[in-house]
Formats: sequence, C-alpha cells, structure tokens
Amino acid sequence: MESLSPSLIYQAVEILGENEDASEAEEAQLRALVSEEITVRRLADVIPEAFGMMVAAHLSGAENLSLPDTFSAQDESGAWLAFPLQQEPIFIVAVDIASHIIHNGPRHYLKNIADRSSVLAAVSQALNAGNSLDGTTLGSPSFFGLPASLYQTAE
Repeated sequence: MESLSPSLIYQAVEILGENEDASEAEEAQLRALVSEEITVRRLADVIPEAFGMMVAAHLSGAENLSLPDTFSAQDESGAWLAFPLQQEPIFIVAVDIASHIIHNGPRHYLKNIADRSSVLAAVSQALNAGNSLDGTTLGSPSFFGLPASLYQTAE
C-alpha cells in the first residue's frame, strides 16, 4: 500500500473539493499526485466517506448517532470482509481535515466532498423520509474498487 503524507492527502481534498461531481480531469489530477492506480481509487473513495461521517456527526439531532468503525472490501472470491476504519491511513487524516474544514472552511469543500459519501446519502434519505437520527447506528461503507488484500495482514 502506497504511503501518503498528510500534505498529499490535503492536496487530494483540494482537488475533490473544487467540484460537485467527479470528473476525468479530477481523476487525472489525483493520478498526478500518486504513483499507484489503486491509490487514486483510495483517495477518491475514502476521503468522501470520512467527510460524510464528520458532517453526519455534526448534524442537528444527531447527538446519539453511532458512526461506523469499520468498512468493507471484497476479497478475490467476492466475499465482503470488514476492516477497522483506522486501518485505512487516508481515512484517519481525512477525518482530521474534515473536522478542521467544518470549523474553519472552505465550506464548499465540505459540501462537495461529503455529498459523494454513501454514509451521508443514507443519512439524507432517512431525514428526507422524516426519520430521526437520534439513537441511529449507521452501517459501514463498502469500498467496491478496493480489494481486501490491501488491508489483510500476513499471518
């Protein structure tokens, strides 16, 4: 797994935050930052989930909302395996960046990135249906483009 500095992850946040929707140009900019194609996928998939969870945690009425602490990725056989979110270094840094942006801006980065999150989509769907978030436990995100082998440790 390609190691990334917090500064490089922030550069990816800047790229993702500039536009509401993913684009080929955006992916090309991410590719210019890293050497591995799978790292482009990690940046594009993990950062929005971190931002989505931070936004969900700060919503009014979400005081007792339980956020996921795992994510899922598929192994070679197609089975979904759960891994701690802390096992994805991009997630750890992205949560810190999202927290800073929530309090200091730029707000459009927060919206543009969090709106790509499956977690925030589920929260929005529940709220639009008139449901309360109080006491809700959110399900874990699944990273379709990331193989479980990235996160499996040799035993």
